[in-house]
Amino acid sequence: MKAKLGAVLLAICCCPAQASNWLGLQGNEAPDAPMFRVFGFVQPTYTYIDAKPISGLQGASAAHNGKYTALNLNWPNLEHPHQFQILRAGLGARGKLSDEINYFLALDAGQNGTTYYHDVMLTDASLTFNFIPSARIRAGLFKLPTGEEAMQAVNTSSPYIYNSNAVLYMLVGLPVQSNGAVSATSVSSANLSSGFSGYRDWGVQVYDWFNRGQWEYSYAAMVSNGDAINHPRDSDSRKDLTLRFQASYLLGGKGPNREDVSAFVWRQKGARLFGTQHYGMVREGAGLKYLQGKYHASAEYLRADGMMVGGQTPPFVGQPFAVGVNEKASGWYVEGGWRFMPQWEVDLRYDYLDFLTQNLANEREFDTVTLGVQYFVTPAIRTIVNYEWRSMKVTNPAASPAGALRNNAQTIAGNLGDRASVQLTWSF
Repeated sequence: MKAKLGAVLLAICCCPAQASNWLGLQGNEAPDAPMFRVFGFVQPTYTYIDAKPISGLQGASAAHNGKYTALNLNWPNLEHPHQFQILRAGLGARGKLSDEINYFLALDAGQNGTTYYHDVMLTDASLTFNFIPSARIRAGLFKLPTGEEAMQAVNTSSPYIYNSNAVLYMLVGLPVQSNGAVSATSVSSANLSSGFSGYRDWGVQVYDWFNRGQWEYSYAAMVSNGDAINHPRDSDSRKDLTLRFQASYLLGGKGPNREDVSAFVWRQKGARLFGTQHYGMVREGAGLKYLQGKYHASAEYLRADGMMVGGQTPPFVGQPFAVGVNEKASGWYVEGGWRFMPQWEVDLRYDYLDFLTQNLANEREFDTVTLGVQYFVTPAIRTIVNYEWRSMKVTNPAASPAGALRNNAQTIAGNLGDRASVQLTWSF
């Protein structure tokens, strides 16, 4: 199995924290850009989860006593609580075909969710057409205009190795197929049908940005397949519509290094085929971000309604995934960082997720505190060390009958271990 983490995110430049307009940075080229430019990055990563094999399970689940839960094993192999892997390995090309047309191509060869079924995956393949004033058009495979954490480039911009729970569970995109009857009121059983989307889809986006003094306003509207990214052709006639609006007060700098204060809102609406029916899906959020001098901070609130995919149930290797077709979830994160020396930065993030809230017995709450330290060896090489204090809570234990079900839910939640990780990023 491969990571629930997003796949390769785009290499834009070799610089630290960024407060940027990702629509322009990832979709367009500078006026003096060449026709062909190669870029890429590699992220070797070591992860250690401080957990023990579970014990105390009752009933049919007692057969799993002595095993590690999937939550305490490292993806993609799900074999050990400690693992070294090349988490991401991206290679791509971008450039201008003319003054009005530019392109973006990228591959991922890392060990993560996007490469679940294929050792190498095409993650980005787009053309941008700049003929219409105020309405640039981008077509192909690329990132959906959703939340800031999902849109940013992990090799240059993310100070954390792993995503917040709210972004991971609501946005990463897990294509699934039903393997039995579909329940309208509880969770149903499913298997993965392809690799994860990594916040991407095939579609067409209209977007642009406008400057008014020190203010910049941007918008994006994307119609996309809402399907697995390894299938360019839509499997049905239904489409997703994703909208994003952002307002930024510019404080200095240009491009990916600029300093600003920004506010943004976004919304994604679509449907997914599960079993023999289509079920609606809404994701939406709003947030703030800030970068100036030695300091950066951001916060975002996310909400989900309709179909959503949970983890393996019970959470052990080889078990099916839990899917709710009429579910809700909400979550948020707040984070900040301080560059206290030219090559050193300390970062702190708190994230919270309230998941599967429509069925009291299934509802779970996750909260994680992540402490990070970054060391910038050169503009192209950096290291990150993270420690995550992870917690999982059974929100309504009394909703399950006393006995094995209630005991097992609380035992599994209490078994979640903290996670330490080290990552080197080399961009070129």
